[in-house]
Amino acid sequence: MRPARVAAACAVLLLGAGPRGGAGQDVRVAVTPDTVTVGDIFHVAVRLDLPPGVRVESPDSLAVSGEIENAGRHRVASEPLEGGGQRLTLAYPLTAWRPGPVSLPPLPLRLIGPGEEARTLDLRLPRAVVRSVLPPDTAGIQPQPLKDVLGGERILWPILLALALLAAAAAGLIIWLRRRRRADAPVLAPALPPRERALAALDRARGLGLVEAGEIKAFYTLITDALREFLEATEPGWSRDLTTSEVLATLRGELDARAWEALARVFEAADMVKFARRRPDAPVAFEEWQAARDWVASFERPLATASAASGTPQPSPEAA
Repeated sequence: MRPARVAAACAVLLLGAGPRGGAGQDVRVAVTPDTVTVGDIFHVAVRLDLPPGVRVESPDSLAVSGEIENAGRHRVASEPLEGGGQRLTLAYPLTAWRPGPVSLPPLPLRLIGPGEEARTLDLRLPRAVVRSVLPPDTAGIQPQPLKDVLGGERILWPILLALALLAAAAAGLIIWLRRRRRADAPVLAPALPPRERALAALDRARGLGLVEAGEIKAFYTLITDALREFLEATEPGWSRDLTTSEVLATLRGELDARAWEALARVFEAADMVKFARRRPDAPVAFEEWQAARDWVASFERPLATASAASGTPQPSPEAA
């Protein structure tokens, strides 16, 4: 999700959020969307109205751990207010990997004003609800313990040492690749059409070297994020809030059979990687990435215009 899109979505949600700040600042917090599916990206949004001369120092990410992960650095949008102040909107992207209610840690914001001591606001964040991707009839299934495949007599320390060395090498390679790609990553203009944004996001996922580094789940997550954003831009009713089964059921009556089957194959392959520990080799992963890119490039449905996204009725193709 691009910075302009994140800021707009967060601003809409914050209009209904209650104030949580103090000390003369108007602070509002919200989670958007407040209900997500396991593995989907959601945002914690904070809006502050600051008087003239006051600035804010905010952390790059939230102090989460365990089944909740930061999905990238936070984004900041600013607009001027009458009287010389400014309104800041902060958005923190997150991903949750276990279903159920999610409690988020407080967000510390450091306020610095002219001639005053810096003070810190510890903002309490709302809870989010994470839904499972499994059907309801699988709720009672319990995972089986791992079975021993090495035999009764074995020496573990060489294996553990080798795994530790491989993990250290992989971590170093991933850090190096991410820094290199971050420095070379192109900055896309927020006014790009949805198709071009989706194709650029897919090309960036391919160029990050995640498959070569063994980060298969991250690679497929970026693919489905690009497809979800493109679908929502094409038709607001095809929202990112829908699960894979829900969005495919909605699209079955909207797309021709060939387009629907091609999209279903990409989504189902990605879900097997993200939630069922499927690990395709590099040629298969790149082939499924190419299928996603070809689907976006060849999709013929007219894209939703800005007026349609804002709620203005659009004439149907038959009426035109």
